[in-house]
Amino acid sequence: MDLVYVIAGLVVPAATVLGLRVWLVRSRAGGPAHPVPDQDNSQLVASVAAVQERLAELTGQLATMSRDWEERDRRLTTQLNALLALTERPRGFDLSVGEQPAARRSSRS
Repeated sequence: MDLVYVIAGLVVPAATVLGLRVWLVRSRAGGPAHPVPDQDNSQLVASVAAVQERLAELTGQLATMSRDWEERDRRLTTQLNALLALTERPRGFDLSVGEQPAARRSSRS
């Protein structure tokens, strides 16, 4: 059984080193493994053009959405300010109304 471990201890590192060496030699040979024909290049150019067109379309949609969001924010801010103004008005009235019941109570006594 110890002989199996010795053989494995020698074979595994040797195979690893040999495999890395073969990989290094093949990668130094350079060049693509499969040359790209001209037809594939034209398809690639058409694909890139389609992507650029879609990107321009999405950028336009994003700009439109941004303008819509700004308009919505302005409208909501105006509505919020109007509601805040409405809450300020009763405070002024409450002070004047608050004094009147006190005057009535004192007159009843």
